[in-house]
Amino acid sequence: MSKRTESLKSDKGTKAVALTERNPYTELTVLQRRYVEARMQGLPVGAAGKAAGEQSMKAASMMERSPKVRKAIKFLVRDSMRNVEELTKSDVMTGMLDAVEAAATASELVLAWRELGKLIGAYEPEKKILEIHDYTRDELKAMTDNDLLRLTGGKLADTIDAEFEEIRTEAQKR
Repeated sequence: MSKRTESLKSDKGTKAVALTERNPYTELTVLQRRYVEARMQGLPVGAAGKAAGEQSMKAASMMERSPKVRKAIKFLVRDSMRNVEELTKSDVMTGMLDAVEAAATASELVLAWRELGKLIGAYEPEKKILEIHDYTRDELKAMTDNDLLRLTGGKLADTIDAEFEEIRTEAQKR
């Protein structure tokens, strides 16, 4: 079985796709190939049809339903997923360092460095200890207002009263 390569255009440049006799992409017409390339770039059916040179949405829809086109798209998606599975931590690190280099603003730079920090484990994992207690109806009825406020994370009534008194005193001084 002879192998040859053909370019598949995308926003990220041209990718060489290994084509064999069993690759359905090789069986497409030029128009169908343009359509498949546009779909692989993420364009919806109508936009892919226009990018391929189709004049109507109906023609683009017919192309989308074509068994040859569907088979080629499925094959290329599977092929690209194989490449994603081969992605390593080193590839991600290189990509993040490229993002640091390309950062145009301080915010973008901080975000890129934050992601790099997460990738290399520079941050301590957050530890939250939750105390769970199932209160019965009787236990809740027996609690004071301050206990109920504390339970819900609210401020204690006497703290609220003290803050209110402080505000009132400041207002009187004016």
